[in-house]
Amino acid sequence: MNKAIIQVYCDGKGPLRIKPKNHRDGNYSSKLHSSFGTGKLKSVIARDLLRVGQAAFLADRAFRRGDKLGQQTRQLTVSLPVEEPKRWIGIQDYVANVADFVSQDRWRFEFTQLRKQPHRESWFELPRQEASIHLFSSGLDSLCGAAAAFRRGETPIFVTHSPPGVERVMGRIRALQEIIGFTKVNPLFVNFNFRASDRDAQGRRNMFPERSRRTRPMLFLTMAGAVALELSVPRIYLNENGVLAINLPYQSNLHGPRISRHAHPETLRRFEDLLRALWPFESRPSVRNPFSDLTKAEEIRYLGKARRLAEETITCEYAGQQMAILINWLKKNNRAHTKARECGLCMPCLVRRSALEIAGVVESKGHYVFDARRAFKNPNVYRSAPLFRVVQHNPETLYKFSKRITKMKPSEFAVSFIYELSLLPQSMVNVTETTRSAYQLYRRFARQLSRYLAG
Repeated sequence: MNKAIIQVYCDGKGPLRIKPKNHRDGNYSSKLHSSFGTGKLKSVIARDLLRVGQAAFLADRAFRRGDKLGQQTRQLTVSLPVEEPKRWIGIQDYVANVADFVSQDRWRFEFTQLRKQPHRESWFELPRQEASIHLFSSGLDSLCGAAAAFRRGETPIFVTHSPPGVERVMGRIRALQEIIGFTKVNPLFVNFNFRASDRDAQGRRNMFPERSRRTRPMLFLTMAGAVALELSVPRIYLNENGVLAINLPYQSNLHGPRISRHAHPETLRRFEDLLRALWPFESRPSVRNPFSDLTKAEEIRYLGKARRLAEETITCEYAGQQMAILINWLKKNNRAHTKARECGLCMPCLVRRSALEIAGVVESKGHYVFDARRAFKNPNVYRSAPLFRVVQHNPETLYKFSKRITKMKPSEFAVSFIYELSLLPQSMVNVTETTRSAYQLYRRFARQLSRYLAG
């Protein structure tokens, strides 16, 4: 029996061995907590699926991709122990297909025998018909998705990752229910705490140099899939506005792995294929984005009277360590800092800010470190601030992209983004309709964003 050590090869280099924390000099830890059970998965398939997602994420980070054209696509081979290797050997291509698409690398997965864990009793008997599983982050799309699930009459099972942590998520959901009037629904919560450490026992950096983390959606989807398998709930929702799900390049130099596919329709389809290959129940699993044809401003309507909760969400690309640096800069320069939560100039922040204003949601002054309109009209206004050089041109870039979209005819739109649009439909029969829908979606978004920045 092999130990729980993941081996990774990349472009002829390796093997690099990645060990769990219960080993000497371990590199990662994985814990689970639920609001309704022991925190242990009884399903062998669920446990193995979780291992697969974690292994892909760790392997992705273990080898840095090149910076030059032609050097950004890697050949990765991952060997990992699972409890039922025979099952996974038969569907290894499904696993590779998900990893290939989200990271835009070439993957191969090998499976070895891991000692089987003792059988466990089921956590909880759940009413299957109305239940649905929702990946829930600290973002605005997740909050809108929760409101939409309540309004559809479902019992949501919220699958989260720390941060934000299950307690904070539960508080936010309870507040949402109180405001929109669904207090009789009893949602469930499952939280995963997965940590990867790039330091050895002496505190030196020794692992995980790649920072793009393009396999994050695979990691999170396997978390949702594991819960789906554990509770035999076939409906999984990943809630993301259509613009950031499709994620057309807003600059000509954005291509390949520089473009995230975290909620792309093809990502969801490929993971759905993997889940169906594993599914042991009579039902048929589905993985959907209910907001795929909506802008962020349009999906906010599901919040109704709970719109004021939108300010508590966090969308910023730099919400962690970089925000701490920015808040420290505000303090040193005697600027208001107590309410600062987001940078205000990364692309997700700009999409969020324009959506909230269009939807009539007023945020507290000081929520953002940078004023987007000031930066748009005077790019040097924050030149002494950390991070500003990285994000200062984003308002202008997004504004020019939006103005370009508003002037495009449908045929020009189709030709300009022909490759990206070809990835959207499930079959060639749907190409025309899918392209038309994407065109209309981006036109609405472009008008909203232009109006916000020029206002």
